[in-house]
Amino acid sequence: MPEDRKALVSNIRGFNRFYTGLIGLLDETLSHSAYTLTEARVLFELGRRPGSFAANPGGPAGFLARALQIDFAPAVSDIARELRLDPAYIMRILRKFSAAGLIEARAGPDASRRRLLALTLRGQAALAALQAAADRDVARLTADLGDEEAAELSDILARARHLLGGTPASERSEIA
Repeated sequence: MPEDRKALVSNIRGFNRFYTGLIGLLDETLSHSAYTLTEARVLFELGRRPGSFAANPGGPAGFLARALQIDFAPAVSDIARELRLDPAYIMRILRKFSAAGLIEARAGPDASRRRLLALTLRGQAALAALQAAADRDVARLTADLGDEEAAELSDILARARHLLGGTPASERSEIA
């Protein structure tokens, strides 16, 4: 690997260590909530795209899903692919969310038996609390920046996302 690429790798890894420590990503839970970072991200995905993850009523599944007459497998595949996580891990999170009353399977918009996973009112409240806490944390983190510095940081972050294959530099979105 050329020296300039070694320096880039070192700089990115150094920044990752700095940032994960700065925002507490290695803490047991996110923003002192009841949720891990992964759980919060799954909750965010369910809230960001309501009804886009399908569930099958009465399909083959584990004990809890059978008791609830819901098979999370179709949704698990979509979410696991989106987040690049193990489907079994996503399944455990969805079952936990279901047992806690955070998600439910609702009738789809068409006349088929297709069911869609969606956040319940309790799930929406949990997501709103997580997002508010994350917003407060980032606001505290950037409170000492002047307007020009804040704009520069925003541009740098958008540019880094673009350069690393993320969304276009002009697009901005919330991240849990």
